[in-house]
Amino acid sequence: MKKLIWLGLAASTLLFGMGTAAVAGDNSENGSTHTSKPSTGCDTVIPGWRAPALNNPSDASALEIGCAVAAWQLRANNDLRYIEYQFPQTSYSRGWVKAAFYIGLDHFAAEINDPGLLARLRQLSNDFGAELGDRPWHGDDQAIAAVYGAVALRDGTPELMKKSTTQFDHIIEQNYTMSLEFTPPTQEGKEGDCQKRWCWADAIFMAPPAWALATRVTGDPKYADYAASETRDVIEYLQDPETGLLFRDSRYFDAKTPNGKPVFWSRGNGWVFAGLARFIDALPENHPELPLMRETFLTLADQLISIQREDGYWPTSLMDPEYLTNPETSGTAFFGFGLAWGLNNGLLEGEKYERARDKAWDAIRLAVTEEGKVGWVQQIGKDPQATTRDSSQLYAVGGTLLFASEMMD
Repeated sequence: MKKLIWLGLAASTLLFGMGTAAVAGDNSENGSTHTSKPSTGCDTVIPGWRAPALNNPSDASALEIGCAVAAWQLRANNDLRYIEYQFPQTSYSRGWVKAAFYIGLDHFAAEINDPGLLARLRQLSNDFGAELGDRPWHGDDQAIAAVYGAVALRDGTPELMKKSTTQFDHIIEQNYTMSLEFTPPTQEGKEGDCQKRWCWADAIFMAPPAWALATRVTGDPKYADYAASETRDVIEYLQDPETGLLFRDSRYFDAKTPNGKPVFWSRGNGWVFAGLARFIDALPENHPELPLMRETFLTLADQLISIQREDGYWPTSLMDPEYLTNPETSGTAFFGFGLAWGLNNGLLEGEKYERARDKAWDAIRLAVTEEGKVGWVQQIGKDPQATTRDSSQLYAVGGTLLFASEMMD
């Protein structure tokens, strides 16, 4: 049974100097209407949104953690000098890096029914013109459509998904059938020519949930059907039959760590695990591909709880815990979210999953500063790399917000 996502909003004074707004009624995935959840605004948790937001992060509630990390990241969004190694993707408003943060922010804002945060998400959707990224054919640049879809469902404004579905229609018409093997790119903006399809593990987080939401907004099953078919293909192509984990892409099938172990990237599998949770949640209940998605999710869950570190983090290189021993929070946040979501929605049951979830939550809280900054984050990459206490990135904040949303009392 899926957890009820409360989407209603009452008219209220909004944060960030955005005035007041009244919003359309709640729209659930099956079209029924529910009573709005009472609002719990972050401005009541962090008056004035001032730092330090937390007195003791390791003892903070999920609401306090979520509000603190959201506040810190929103303040930092226009000045990213805190990120040591800058990549163009980081500052690009409609790209996957910021989209991952906005997806987490949307999930958290809807869970606590924060009028200010929900209004901010509505505003940015309009400010972005409800456009996909500059590479609309690329799964990474489709991630932001999940925010547009969520806003459209809350507000009853299906036109917000029109530009996304127009591009999705074009992709369906192209009927790409190239191999999922990474080969040298012939087009700018691609790592490999297979990227007009979803041939890398991260894509399971980036694209399928947005496509499934397009079906919820429009009522047309073709978007969910396309996403499910492509997701099946990438799972079958990249999943290791021995461990159940996914390789990041075909270039890692035979790759080894310096210790001679296979390379299974923590955040790469975090994208998969969290992406599957979001995709399962958005797919129609009777979709024929749901059994595969659930089976893959359960296989990953069982493998993940068996390799979690005692301190609650997962190894940066999942099958080589001796390589890169510092904490890594982006993978851990996504894994923790997936476990918490699975427990909340009845896909996972039992103390072993609860224990792993709680250890992960304790680990994430230890990585958050009193100001609300999430540390120990691996920077942009495609395989395991080093972290530091001060290293941060927007996608880890998004993962933390997803996790906090599922840890609410």
